[in-house]
Amino acid sequence: MRWLTSLALIVPAITACTLGAGLYWVDHKDFASLAAQRIAHATGRSVEIHHLHVRAGLWLTADLEGLSIANIPGGSRPQMITLDTLHAQIRLTTLLHGPVQSRDVIITGFSGIFERTPERQPNWRFAPADAQPGPTNTDKPENDAPDTHWFPGIRDVRILKSDVTYRSAGGSSYDARLDNMHLSSQSDTSPLLMTLAGAYNGTPVAIDTTMASIAMLRLSPRPYEAKAKITSGDLEIGFDGTLTDVLNVDGIKGHITVKTPTSRPLLDLAGLKDFQDTVPMEINGNFSHLQDSWHLEQTSGQIKGTVIKDATFDLEEGNHTKPDDIHANISLGALDVNSMLAGLSQPKGKKPTGRAAHTDIPLQVPLKPDPLLNIRLSATQVTYNDLSMSGLALNAEQAPGKIVVHELSLGYLGTTIRAQGSLKAARDGTDIDAQFDARHGDIDRLRKAAGFAPIPVKGKLGIQVIASARNAHTLNEATRKADLSAAVSMEQGEIAREIVEAASMDLRLIFRRPKGTVPITCLLGVMELHQGIGTVAPLRIRTSIGIVAAKASFDLNRHWFDLVFASRPFSTGFFALDIPVRVKGPFDSPQLSLAALSKQGKALLAESNTVTTLPPALRSFASGNACLRPTR
Repeated sequence: MRWLTSLALIVPAITACTLGAGLYWVDHKDFASLAAQRIAHATGRSVEIHHLHVRAGLWLTADLEGLSIANIPGGSRPQMITLDTLHAQIRLTTLLHGPVQSRDVIITGFSGIFERTPERQPNWRFAPADAQPGPTNTDKPENDAPDTHWFPGIRDVRILKSDVTYRSAGGSSYDARLDNMHLSSQSDTSPLLMTLAGAYNGTPVAIDTTMASIAMLRLSPRPYEAKAKITSGDLEIGFDGTLTDVLNVDGIKGHITVKTPTSRPLLDLAGLKDFQDTVPMEINGNFSHLQDSWHLEQTSGQIKGTVIKDATFDLEEGNHTKPDDIHANISLGALDVNSMLAGLSQPKGKKPTGRAAHTDIPLQVPLKPDPLLNIRLSATQVTYNDLSMSGLALNAEQAPGKIVVHELSLGYLGTTIRAQGSLKAARDGTDIDAQFDARHGDIDRLRKAAGFAPIPVKGKLGIQVIASARNAHTLNEATRKADLSAAVSMEQGEIAREIVEAASMDLRLIFRRPKGTVPITCLLGVMELHQGIGTVAPLRIRTSIGIVAAKASFDLNRHWFDLVFASRPFSTGFFALDIPVRVKGPFDSPQLSLAALSKQGKALLAESNTVTTLPPALRSFASGNACLRPTR
């Protein structure tokens, strides 16, 4: 609506110059030069008008052709405003004791660009040519609402084949095409109606607005009531609220609703024309806009079946070429990432194929992001591929060249996983560094999720992991390429007595089969993993009837492992042979055999008894575990 200010300046200036010329030769005089001088003096800008003719009467009739008003220095184009033709009728008496009353106004070929320079100077602020520069009033806001007591009465105005562009200080452009815009009112005290058919950034848009009277508009900055309905294809946006600065579309407060069964028009308006998926959406909330701040609160609704329980969004426009800054706090119900991201990476014109197991999250870290993001996200449940998790809490921040995850926690298989880390832009992808831990994870639930056959150990595990991946492009690729170090501990649990005696090769197994379990005093395992291939060394289990030491290698890509374990001689009874045992094969059907009495067995016993060296970040995790200390 800023362009209305410019139009409002043009009409009074044109009509005022006609009075000074006299009515005798009005019908034959071209007032282009005189009007251009008056407008130039009032605005402090260079102005050109090709033709301006006025016909006298109770209603003065003005016809103008070829108007241009210069832009400010540093603007993106030489002319701020150009106009092909203007036809208007002005009540003669209102020129003497305004506000001016107009009717039968037809504007064709209006083109206006409203922008801020990189120094944030707005080009829609005009000053008379002879105005003396003075000290800057720092107490007055830059976007203080302009005086609107002079705003002309509008009975019937049509704007045809026109366009308006707004450019932010950061260079972002927002283009509106006005194919047919109509403003009308019965009187200055009746509602002002506006309809518009046009386009925004190339996407067709229609607007139907009912506003308070022009008399109320002249009382700015008193809140000015307005109701608007915006439609584009299957998209409907509703607004019901007030403005304190109508001409600058500022000081907005009101309730906003957004509804679309496909989101196709909304994606087009946002410039995401290649996104192929259907995204049903219904959102409502309280919206406000003041100067450089945009705010949306008490937001609820649903996006593609995901319920938005509550959300708050704050956007601060960047200053002096700085990017915009967005802070968001979003609370969701069940979040199905598979459904939400379906079609995200599909080529244009190709429908998504396959099941949810192929869902992948792109890892893109822009070097110069605009806007900057600070996100707090929570969800009651999260589904990603075949994983089902609960209690998601995420606190992440996007900065130039990196994304920092300050906190990530979620529930999985009865345990709570907490993580933190960062993603950094790399020459060929994204570098990831993360640290996470899980406490009180049930070992039987974890082995089922990993696809292992049943194991004779029960209890709760604690796990701490340091992970990194280099030059990854997606989340799934990062998990395949990850290098990690991990420590696994258990301080309360039990193991089958038969396993401990089998590990020690107790001769009594020939005559009996032991039953029951024995408590685990402690368990500690140290794992190293490189792109899915790893080792566990050492792995120690201490019980009251013996200490078991083990070493393992595994391949997550093939679901295959090789484990060698044996008891420590000093910890077992008289009948124990303490011969290493080997378990090898697929996760779900391994084979058991005796490990040869050779270098492998001797190496196992030596390695299992050495002092365990942990990365610094894992030392505090295992420092209180009795199995950390070597056995004698």
